[in-house]
Amino acid sequence: MAEKKPAKMSDADLKFFEEMLIEKRRQLVTAQSESEKANAFQGQKSQSGDGGDSDSADSATDYNTLETTFSLAAREGKYLVYLEEALQRIRKGTFGVCKVCKQLIPKARLLAVPTATKCVNCKEETKKKEQENNRIEMARLFAEEQRKELLKKNAGR
Repeated sequence: MAEKKPAKMSDADLKFFEEMLIEKRRQLVTAQSESEKANAFQGQKSQSGDGGDSDSADSATDYNTLETTFSLAAREGKYLVYLEEALQRIRKGTFGVCKVCKQLIPKARLLAVPTATKCVNCKEETKKKEQENNRIEMARLFAEEQRKELLKKNAGR
């Protein structure tokens, strides 16, 4: 019986996805840099004062804008890490191989989600298991709260 050769994406496909990931990384870094420049300018503008009275509505808006900016920056930072990890998998030759079933991830999935590490079936199975684990944990926490309330009631008698 012949030994099964591990799944591996073609060199041409690896090259294509490497160029795509590098371009996505370049776009993200450029966008982050432009955003930082805009935020620095906005900060200077608000520090210098624009002659108007700053009220609590303006402060709330500024806070919400800042919170949204931090949230986006964190998400972009996380995506940048995923891009770097995908580029490392390309260098290792493991890009495009599902880390669960070890089969090739369809190119259509990688075009849609180039940082994917699982095929759709394995991703869905993982999600189902996570949801089930979350339901079990929620039930456990609920039961624990019920037990504590029952103990309090019994102690008060």
